[in-house]
Amino acid sequence: MTVTWTSGYNIDEAIPVVKWGPEEQEEMAFLSPAGTLTFSRNSMCGSPARTVGWRDPGFVHTSFLKDLWPNTKYRYKVGHRLLNGSYVWGPVYVFQASPYPGQDSLQRVIIFGDLGKAERDGSNEYSNYQPGSLNTTDRLVEDLDNIDIVLHIGDLSYANGYLSEWDQFTSQIEPIASRVPYMW
Repeated sequence: MTVTWTSGYNIDEAIPVVKWGPEEQEEMAFLSPAGTLTFSRNSMCGSPARTVGWRDPGFVHTSFLKDLWPNTKYRYKVGHRLLNGSYVWGPVYVFQASPYPGQDSLQRVIIFGDLGKAERDGSNEYSNYQPGSLNTTDRLVEDLDNIDIVLHIGDLSYANGYLSEWDQFTSQIEPIASRVPYMW
């Protein structure tokens, strides 16, 4: 399972980690390191992404949780080990590992595209043409116990060169992507 998150910590300030373990165990016994990347204004293709649409993205951390037991539920939380040795943690999430390869099992897959993003209060909505995306994410959240994986096949956030639109999009899908594999 791949876990990705963003923060304001670079690796010279704090070490990104994921603490995780089987749900039935009281303590999350495993600690997996994460790689850290970022990008700059010059990485963007042009205006407005290099101009008015730019904002510092912070740092993107990615960790790989390996050797998972098939069909097992796991708890995890992302965090950072600070230079003084203490940790800061995010909330605890739960996911279920996939079945054993070749196992005869029902896999409930959601496939869609053209989601976009929206704010519940209508603020910060570029061109106001995506409020229906809230209906889609709300229905997915309501039915998460019946979903094994989500494949989002394109036209994700309609960021249109504004980096903050990606923040809005990832915040909107977090309740889904934190519990089931969400591939785009």
